[in-house]
Amino acid sequence: MAYSTDNPPGCIAENVNGAGGLWLYKDGDAIAAVDATDYFTNASDLGMQTGDVIVIIDTTNNLSSFGQITVDADGNGTATALTAFP
Repeated sequence: MAYSTDNPPGCIAENVNGAGGLWLYKDGDAIAAVDATDYFTNASDLGMQTGDVIVIIDTTNNLSSFGQITVDADGNGTATALTAFP
């Protein structure tokens, strides 16, 4: 599957004094799909910033993972260094 802006990640803790924010994303996409470059096509619009942390819940495979967000000049976000937990 592919990312849909109809199901965006939600900010669960905002940036405080320049520290990274914390985001939650729950979807049926596999961890490998979410780990793709520019997966979050509206990261900048959502307020995501490079260095933010994201918790991802894969509802299809019953896995959770976390990673760090990088936002590029086009406003797309990539989650990197994801670690899956059964």
